[in-house]
Amino acid sequence: MMRYPYLIACLILAFSSCQQSEEQGTKKSNQSLAPNTGHMSELVVVVSDELWAGQVGVEMRAVFEEAIKGLPQQEALFDIYSIEKKDFSSIFKTHKNIIWLSLDKSVLLERTDGKWAQNQLFVNIAHQTEAQLAEAIKVHGPEIRSWFVKKNISRRVTKIKRKRNKELEKSLRNEYQVKMSIPKGYYLAEQEENFVWMRRDNSKENITSNLMIFTQDYTSPNQLGLEPLIRLRDSLGMVHVEGSRDQSYMATERLYEPDYRLLSNNPYTIETRGLWTMANDFMGGAFISYAMIDEKNQRMIYAEGFLYCPKHRKREYFQELEAILSTIKALN
Repeated sequence: MMRYPYLIACLILAFSSCQQSEEQGTKKSNQSLAPNTGHMSELVVVVSDELWAGQVGVEMRAVFEEAIKGLPQQEALFDIYSIEKKDFSSIFKTHKNIIWLSLDKSVLLERTDGKWAQNQLFVNIAHQTEAQLAEAIKVHGPEIRSWFVKKNISRRVTKIKRKRNKELEKSLRNEYQVKMSIPKGYYLAEQEENFVWMRRDNSKENITSNLMIFTQDYTSPNQLGLEPLIRLRDSLGMVHVEGSRDQSYMATERLYEPDYRLLSNNPYTIETRGLWTMANDFMGGAFISYAMIDEKNQRMIYAEGFLYCPKHRKREYFQELEAILSTIKALN
């Protein structure tokens, strides 16, 4: 954390309807706003020093500084910059991510997309007492955090689409009936009938970002279980991703249980995050994968991003892989 110089159900329902109208209005007026500023992983919290020093600050840090799942070292989802209302000058108003915390007679949970800047996310939370405000953050903080995470994914996708590798995207559509946004800099490392591996190398910084897509017939829901998916990725790693030494290959690091969750019901998609290691070698890193059912074509699409970044913080590179995977769709 860095410093700078029980909401009731009807509130949530009211918020949802207000959010819809707000977003409709934002689409019309967003272009007249100033461009947003700041880094996507920064979160400006407008709050009094007294509240931040107490339980409110504790709950905020617990929610928004949660470690990113799947990374070998702990890195927080957000870097928090807290600032008092009196110091919240115009220079801060255009920041991408802002949360306003206060004590007030009215209980408030309000989301505004594009309050002071284009593509900005602003959340206003108020309660009558410090204890109630802290409890509201504890209960609803994870959902609020998901708003900012999804917003950042959307921003990264927009950034990727500005500079895309259209040739690789066309190849994915034609050869694998898959649509996915691929940033410039990626090149084709290996290609087979049901498998493709793309990578982007930054030799100066010793960073390699990788994307793999594999398709197979869909025969049973069991294919999307954790163990079958780990066996699948290990089989792909053994065949396709070799290390620098003889008989070295990529495998899943099983000292730490991968994070496994249902990402979407339509299309049915499982997300898995974890660590990979190079068997019989000394490399390793993080991976994130989507296993998706393509019902029309009765196949499973397995897409993975894996990262080799031994000397740098991995958050931005890993979250870019997440954003790329979020764009994958089966062509029907």
